[in-house]
Amino acid sequence: MPCRVLTLMVLAMVAGCSWDAPPVEWQSPAPVASAPDSTVLYEARWLPGRVPEVVAVPVAAASRPASLDGGVCAASVVVAPPVRGTTWSSWWQVRADSSALLHAGQRDSAGRLVRSLVVDSLDRALLGCARPAPAITVDSANGYVHVSYFMVAPEGPGLFYAHLMDPRASRFEPPLAVVYGDRPVRVALASRGDTIALAYEDPNSEHGRIAMSVSLTSGHLFEQTARLIPVSTSSQSASAPQVVRLSGGELWVGWTETSASGSAFLLRRARIVSR
Repeated sequence: MPCRVLTLMVLAMVAGCSWDAPPVEWQSPAPVASAPDSTVLYEARWLPGRVPEVVAVPVAAASRPASLDGGVCAASVVVAPPVRGTTWSSWWQVRADSSALLHAGQRDSAGRLVRSLVVDSLDRALLGCARPAPAITVDSANGYVHVSYFMVAPEGPGLFYAHLMDPRASRFEPPLAVVYGDRPVRVALASRGDTIALAYEDPNSEHGRIAMSVSLTSGHLFEQTARLIPVSTSSQSASAPQVVRLSGGELWVGWTETSASGSAFLLRRARIVSR
């Protein structure tokens, strides 16, 4: 695995990609459902001329890769919707010392595992399978495969990102460090062309809040002002982020917010803008 690329190290090398404000314009958060169900995701649906609505859809069951049973953390297997006749998944595979390898696998239309690639091999967390699952998506516009995940890298723990631009390539491009922080966190991921959105539990927030990072360069760079964008706004504990929609210059991020009186699923919409 090549040495990882640190986002901050390449900022100065990219011209024309600096802003004095984040590239999103938010609306206020709005509750969508009370007592959110952990077995569903929320999906945006809309028709021309009608008000967009958010509906609950069942979480698809992930298939454990039969050819990689040894050490595979079954609860970590995540599957992206099929694109161009193939389906990609990602999972953690534990080593003998309880650190782990992050894999991504491609299956054909018949469900056969075509190949498995190592996304990241540098994890040093001796957690076994007690680690957050990765997030994976495949862009329906260009076929790029995007993966984001929390791990303990040699330089420190945090949230990382890697992508595969050519589905025929033998390895993912070197990972980017998105944000460093000690707390293991969950992440959600979406892509549309050049725009990549990561919504995640802030690894530096003890109380719990949702933050976001955005790339407008197909995941090659998470620009300085788009690396840590606050999403949740209240003092309540926020967790389990979802990117509900990323399309047409709009971004919808949802999360579960918990208080003494109960929990609810909140949605916040934003317009993606250029600076």
